[in-house]
Amino acid sequence: MTETISGIVTAVVIIILSRVLSKYFSTRLIAATILVAIGFIYVGFSLKDNPPGLIILEVAIAMGLYFLALIGYSRNGVIIACGIIFHGVWDILHHNGFVVKTDVPLYWPTFCFIIDIIDGFYFLFIFRNEKNTTLAHYN
Repeated sequence: MTETISGIVTAVVIIILSRVLSKYFSTRLIAATILVAIGFIYVGFSLKDNPPGLIILEVAIAMGLYFLALIGYSRNGVIIACGIIFHGVWDILHHNGFVVKTDVPLYWPTFCFIIDIIDGFYFLFIFRNEKNTTLAHYN
């Protein structure tokens, strides 16, 4: 329960920070940076007493999220939001070694899942609304 509450609080703090930082950086850049950062967290976990196969898997997923962030930044922010939501699913696959056996702290998958889902849907709302506003502006 603590990881759930902590995840909700952290997600809200990230949303507030992204709103404040959007005065200086584009929301798309902020979301892309978040996606890249969260992608590499499991790489760090994988380097602690895990077999090479899991390290390779975690690096491959992190690189995939990195490329999603690049494509989303240059093409469509919705791709970034979907990448953050996908990372939430990736978190659940780590829960108690459910599918992915990378050794992570027990609280981490739930904590990170909550953040990813809340922030992913927040950014999805922002980018979809941004797209609709842009389309309405040109019509």
